[in-house]
Amino acid sequence: MALFGPPDIPQMEAKRDIQGLIKALSYKDAAIRRAAAEALTPMKDPTAAESMVALLGDENPGVRRAAVAALSARGGARVVDPLVSSLQDADADVRAAASTAVYRRLMTDADGETRRATAAALGRIRDTNAVEPLVKGVMDPDETVRITVIKALQSIGDVGAVAPLVVVLAHEQVRHKSTGRSSLAVERAAATALDALCDESAVESLETALKHDDADVREIAVRRLARIASPRVIDPLVTSLQDEDPVIRRAAARGLAEIQWQAPADETGVRYYAALREWRRCAECGEAALPTLLSSFGHVDPLEQSDIIAALVQLKWKPTEADSMTGYFWAAQGRWDKCTELGEPAVEALDGILRSAPKWRDRAGAAATLAGMDQPRSAPFTNLDLVQRSLAILDGKGTDKDKRGLLETLMTDEQQVEPGASTVEWCKCGYPAYRVRADSLREPLADVLGFEKGSNNATTYYCPGCDMRRTTVAG
Repeated sequence: MALFGPPDIPQMEAKRDIQGLIKALSYKDAAIRRAAAEALTPMKDPTAAESMVALLGDENPGVRRAAVAALSARGGARVVDPLVSSLQDADADVRAAASTAVYRRLMTDADGETRRATAAALGRIRDTNAVEPLVKGVMDPDETVRITVIKALQSIGDVGAVAPLVVVLAHEQVRHKSTGRSSLAVERAAATALDALCDESAVESLETALKHDDADVREIAVRRLARIASPRVIDPLVTSLQDEDPVIRRAAARGLAEIQWQAPADETGVRYYAALREWRRCAECGEAALPTLLSSFGHVDPLEQSDIIAALVQLKWKPTEADSMTGYFWAAQGRWDKCTELGEPAVEALDGILRSAPKWRDRAGAAATLAGMDQPRSAPFTNLDLVQRSLAILDGKGTDKDKRGLLETLMTDEQQVEPGASTVEWCKCGYPAYRVRADSLREPLADVLGFEKGSNNATTYYCPGCDMRRTTVAG
């Protein structure tokens, strides 16, 4: 008959005999060790922590489960590594208990250092089961925790983290845009993790991000997709051509161009070329391009407007409304008669040609049309009538010698040169360009040249006959 029985765990628990309970943790009977660990759990005495850690290697899974629970109740950075190690325990029930302890307790601990240490430990073991709880930590209020969580997700390498990382990156970038303040370290960590994770296997996760309500999230997702050289990105990028945000549509189109995708001659092709702002290529898609070309006209710069007009002409479109669009359509083709018929709606287009048309003959035509509508302009010609008469001689019949004689007479009659005191120097196209005085000083024939005002009130003169820049005179 034994002189001493087993430890009385309930009695020691009632007396809060911590040392007795710690001693009982090494008792030969597994049931006693387990009961002692369970009794110590709510006491959270720090002196029991080391013994509890030792129990994680106990041969009995029930004891190990009790040790996990006890350490979880204590929390703090000291128990992180032992509990994370238990995630790889041979027993499923121990692993389940450890999962609860690590993911629900330590990852949400009030102490930021504990959360950071937990994320770092999970990254080291590279357990894919940790992805979901880590993802919840990407928005942690502590910057150092967020960075550690992101690095852990990168280390694990599961593409399930891609969509949340896209959201984090967008969040930081938007915060920087709106407030001027963001965590550059978090932004860099998220970008680096996405660089590592965004390969062909990440396409599905990026597609998830493309459905996000936030345009900034969708933009990052589409840009990441565009960097993946795989046929798998074609469908999501084509879908993104319909996004309401033009930046996203353009990024999608560029991604498709990178993989040398061939646009079909239908509405999809129209969206593709429109996103790239290749308006002339839209015409290759036939009449399907008309709604997009017409609706886009008022939202692009003058250079793109001219491309849209060219596409409309190629499609043999004819305007039916007396509006500014019609004015641009006829003015771009030099149909001054149609602009005159249209009247006031054509004025905006005609003024645009006066300001920026590369061909000075078009500027002269627009200026004459405006003058005929009783809306003369003071630029870009000082004497429009003289310019028109000079161009008529240059473009008329006869030899170059005959034309020069007629122009010399015109310049003399209009007092542009004075016989015996000055002569005409000609442009290479045969148009009068300079007045050369007897002392060899050259002056631009301002009344027959086109001009533009530049910075510091400087004036640059152009030949209306061949568009050559003749000279710039400082203001």
